Amino acid sequence: MIPDHVRNRRSGSNQSRPMRNVRVVVSDAAATIRRLSWRTKCFLLSTLCLSLYIYGSLIMSLTQNHLADDKFLQTDKCPACYGHSLCWAFKDSQIKLKGWSQVRLLDFVNIKNVHFAEHSHLGHTVVLKKLAHDKELDDIDEKLCKDAVRPVGCDVARVLMRTNTGDEIRRLGLLPKHLKGTASMFSCPTYTLIDKVMENYKEKLKPDNPEVMTRDKLQLYVTAITNPEPLMLQTFPSSEGWPFPEYFGACGRFIAVSYEGEPLYNYYNAPWQKRADLAYQIMKIADRLTNSGKDFALYMTDLNYENLVVDGAGKVTLIDLENIIVVDRTAIQRLKKPLWNDLHENRFDECDGKNCLTFSTEDLCSRMDSDLNYYAVCRNLLSKYANDADLGMPHGLLHDMPNFAVDDWDLEHLLNECVHPTVAEGRIKAKERILHALENLRNVEDSRDAAHRIS
Repeated sequence: MIPDHVRNRRSGSNQSRPMRNVRVVVSDAAATIRRLSWRTKCFLLSTLCLSLYIYGSLIMSLTQNHLADDKFLQTDKCPACYGHSLCWAFKDSQIKLKGWSQVRLLDFVNIKNVHFAEHSHLGHTVVLKKLAHDKELDDIDEKLCKDAVRPVGCDVARVLMRTNTGDEIRRLGLLPKHLKGTASMFSCPTYTLIDKVMENYKEKLKPDNPEVMTRDKLQLYVTAITNPEPLMLQTFPSSEGWPFPEYFGACGRFIAVSYEGEPLYNYYNAPWQKRADLAYQIMKIADRLTNSGKDFALYMTDLNYENLVVDGAGKVTLIDLENIIVVDRTAIQRLKKPLWNDLHENRFDECDGKNCLTFSTEDLCSRMDSDLNYYAVCRNLLSKYANDADLGMPHGLLHDMPNFAVDDWDLEHLLNECVHPTVAEGRIKAKERILHALENLRNVEDSRDAAHRIS
């Protein structure tokens, strides 16, 4: 039997061995570091500091409510901003950023400044848009400072009314000349259009007051020169059947709109019946914008797979409204310029086999009717002429058309006529037949069903 003092001594030796091993490892590591060159040591130290910074920033991003931060929202820029109707929801944390939108370190790759958030009151996702790149917003601020004869970097909120345009708006009100050319929406502005915009404007300083104050007009002007999308969403709201997202409000230089689904390009290889249904809805959107009523016509001048989305129920929505031209039909009818009542037919452009859309703003603004929307849909999305090289999607959404669509419904020929008509008013004639064909084809699963429907 081992004596207690011997056993205790051996036990103590065993317990101290791991400590000695740790000291040896630490000593070896320290010696290794001492032997490194100063450049390597600087690199390792920099890497460590960067890692700690990234980790700390990530933790702060995930725990901080950025939508309560005035600097992030840029509310200090107002009235050189989009509005303030939703600031209370941001401040009360009813709307919170979600997913990767919480991480501020990723803002440098999010050049479109589009974020996703959760609306606790509504219980679903909303989209937050800054509506321009940071550089574009800086350029607008610089332009306002120059117009006010102030140095670059001035306080745009204070000098906005002292700009030449701001002073005119203060004295004369918001006139068509102030908005003309600021954005596609105001390619041909009229008093009727301005009245409609102000009647539906939700970002007034005093919402319950029917009067639009000077501050409101200045804010509206800055929104127009930045991106007219908030004005489009308010003037032509989804609640009245327009195929656009719902506008929830603004705070500083952010607006909140409804999330309407995944981009159309995700459905490029969907089953034929699904693509026929989506194509039908897109043609109906073109019809809605063209024949929206006696007062206004809306024309899409930039249509691609990224500007349309599809929700879980299969509904198509147009989400990018920056490049829509609004035409006041009442003004055209009142002025009656030459050819005012003749259909404006857009000329086909081959564009070297790539997507493009050529149009005349002057013709759109002086004619009661145009076939531009149908041309845009057929040319850039549905027909064989559609070739989105950036996404690698040739031959249009209706590629690999089944025989019954080609033979029984003549759809391929009709789409070609819609793009490159061979008769007068060919697009208008073709679009009616295309709508009829697609309405039936989206419910047809095979050629026997198609033949049965025709008979």
